[in-house]
Amino acid sequence: MESEDAQQSPDVPEEAIIGMMDIFLLCTCLGIVIYWFFFRGEKTHDSPTVKKLTVMPASGRSNDPSFINKMRNSGKNMIVFYGSQTGTAEEFAGRLAKDAQRYGMKALVADPEECEMEDLSKMGEIENSFAVFCMATYGEGDPTDNAQEFHEWLEDGTSELNDLKYAVFGLGNKTYENYNTMGKFVDSKLEELGGTRVFELGLGDDDGNLEEDFVTWRESFWPTVCEHFGVEATGEEGSVRQYAVTVHEDIPKEKIFTGEVARLKSFQNQKPPYDAKNPYLSPVIVNRELHKGGDRSCMHLEFDITGSKIRYESGDHVAVYPINDSELVNGIGDILSIDLDTVFSLLNVDEEASKKHPFPCPCSYRTALSHYLDITSPPRTNVLRDLVEYASDPKDKEFILAITSPTPEGKKQYADWVLADQRDILTILRDLPSFRPPIDHLLEMLPRLQARYYSIASSPKLHPQSIHITAILVDYTTRTGRPAKGVATSWLKNKIPNGPLKPTVPIYVRKSQFKLPFKPTTPVIMIGPGTGLAPFRGFIQERHQAKECSDARNMARDVNEVLREVIMEEGGKDRAQAEDYMKKLQSKGRYAADVWS
Repeated sequence: MESEDAQQSPDVPEEAIIGMMDIFLLCTCLGIVIYWFFFRGEKTHDSPTVKKLTVMPASGRSNDPSFINKMRNSGKNMIVFYGSQTGTAEEFAGRLAKDAQRYGMKALVADPEECEMEDLSKMGEIENSFAVFCMATYGEGDPTDNAQEFHEWLEDGTSELNDLKYAVFGLGNKTYENYNTMGKFVDSKLEELGGTRVFELGLGDDDGNLEEDFVTWRESFWPTVCEHFGVEATGEEGSVRQYAVTVHEDIPKEKIFTGEVARLKSFQNQKPPYDAKNPYLSPVIVNRELHKGGDRSCMHLEFDITGSKIRYESGDHVAVYPINDSELVNGIGDILSIDLDTVFSLLNVDEEASKKHPFPCPCSYRTALSHYLDITSPPRTNVLRDLVEYASDPKDKEFILAITSPTPEGKKQYADWVLADQRDILTILRDLPSFRPPIDHLLEMLPRLQARYYSIASSPKLHPQSIHITAILVDYTTRTGRPAKGVATSWLKNKIPNGPLKPTVPIYVRKSQFKLPFKPTTPVIMIGPGTGLAPFRGFIQERHQAKECSDARNMARDVNEVLREVIMEEGGKDRAQAEDYMKKLQSKGRYAADVWS
């Protein structure tokens, strides 16, 4: 059209028209360049050169609680549920989902707490559907927090699951009497409700080598699944990226996470109720050493919960959100040559995924490494294997492939070099000079830093406005001569109150089934061989207090006095009016006391 218009304009030379068009195009291009560099305020970095396969969500961004709809909309035929308290079961679920694509299957990772589990009865609507459950057992045989409702639904046992094909891997600890109770319960209950078990129940022991237990189960799991569903391995290997990185060059500070667990600015604007996603910043009012001598350190700490509306019972647990050692964080920044104060986001490239980010974003690399990622635990084999392509020296690459191999030799090498020597990710980077993964891929692979749980060592009957804990400082030297410190205890050690200045710790209370008998007259024998003594302190306080609020004669008088004070305060009455009001309640049968002394 441009050439035709030019031909219809005899008063304007063709050369002038062409020159004007060139100027127009140049100005347009220049404007785009100016906009890109000066007004965008952010740039997207290219992903590192690794082989990309079908991207799997970390948890499977739709708010639809029907996982059947999610599977149908995204073309997935496998779903992996996780019951996780510390993040390990969730991590295993993600690894199985990544595996699936190599066997011609597409998997969704899901939190049962966010799903309509009744949809398990509709699995037949998805062709060649398959469900896997990675279920951890918490405490004395309890389900994890996010699997409580699922456990209750299975116990109800009213659904028919005849179209369900499933497999279960349980995570437990043999030192507990109720070993892997949740995994065993889910496995047997699904069969009882009509489900078809595709592969045998796997049991992982955290007291032994949980990683090896999972890898061993997984080796036999996939061949059986392939045979059952008539699929074959594609033979394709390589790292699978779930997230794309965006570096923000000009973003308001009020939009940047600085360590909050979930809600932006939740630490600056505290609002109850307080839970795992909204911890309370509790002032530390006491931090004293219990040992009078020797090399060991045992701390007694007291957290102030005044005005927080937090309630607890003796035997409950308090969760503490720690911060990683700044020396380790700075060490990772130095060895990878990155500016730790760079602000970035990791965004899930799967539009159907409900988990948009692996941790709160945007934040700085420093914040991510300090608050959100576990940089002290030995990295699991899948982390090292997914990052192996970043080892430029063939010897380093060959070594990583060897220690992450599922063979007996590989497992032994991994156990000796990584686990026994307690090598964290920084130590591995230092020991393998050519192994330099980009920071965004490393952050994607590292597990989340989890809250640490402590048995509460106080009774609310005696200390309603504070929570006490006893913590042994973890500080030792590894076989290689490196210092190793506990994340939480090393951090708590420095939380020393100084006059009016009280350091704070993010906490929340988790209920426990570890309780005293209901009747205070029931004799109790408490056995604590050095460790596990903390809850007994709370129990003793509870019994002591009960022995003191046990006089029925005083109780009647005290209850009467408290009610009178409530009526005076809330009803705006003086003492005489309050007493008259209580008498009217008694005459109408609305206030009665039956006290035996």
